[in-house]
Amino acid sequence: MRFLTTSQIAAIGFEGSPWAALKRLRKLLDAGFIRVWMTSLNEENIYAVSRQALNLLDSNAAIPRTLDGNLDHLLAINRVRIAFALDLARLDGELVRWRSDWELRTELRSRVIPDALFDVRWADGSLTTFALEVDHHSRSTRGFLKKLLGYMASGTLNHVVLFVGHDPQWVERYRQALARTRLAPQVWFTTFAMLESEGLTARIFTTAGNDEHYSLRDLSRLPYGKEGRSAISLDATVS
Repeated sequence: MRFLTTSQIAAIGFEGSPWAALKRLRKLLDAGFIRVWMTSLNEENIYAVSRQALNLLDSNAAIPRTLDGNLDHLLAINRVRIAFALDLARLDGELVRWRSDWELRTELRSRVIPDALFDVRWADGSLTTFALEVDHHSRSTRGFLKKLLGYMASGTLNHVVLFVGHDPQWVERYRQALARTRLAPQVWFTTFAMLESEGLTARIFTTAGNDEHYSLRDLSRLPYGKEGRSAISLDATVS
């Protein structure tokens, strides 16, 4: 995940307890296995593994020497990843593979790539591949639709595309903008608040063209045709 906050680490490994997480993080820091950045007194610490830790793990992964200039967006992607990793068991699912955008850049030739591609294996043995688009206060319906055009060129729309945004009003604007195009309703919208408060078992996803709500398991069972995927028109956008 490259960078994680204190609360994200607490959620992953310490049942949400910041006290337990901080106690262990202090030991790891003293032993030289992690690095820490304190951005301000009002913000959580940011952590990354050190070269010493990767040597112990026999890993050749890149070590961040400074905080990423796109840190807020990166941490938002990790928020979604953690929510899926922790909540899928309630749906009899398992997160079996995750590739974030910085990994996908080395694999895909397309100029436009999703924020993540990940696979979920269900109890019946079936596998669903999801593409993730995280909106971090971009507030541009035209930019959103242009990115979908790039997705079409790269084949991303062959997967189930999940769109997770911060602002409910802007998430709805994106959904309505997509409904005004002739693109097949292959993108499913939700907010961080709904994802983290209601969870994946709830019907938190909506799509363009109707007001029905779906759970993640619902999305994995829907048929996905290819009709209309090449007919998007940017003239249909509203700023």
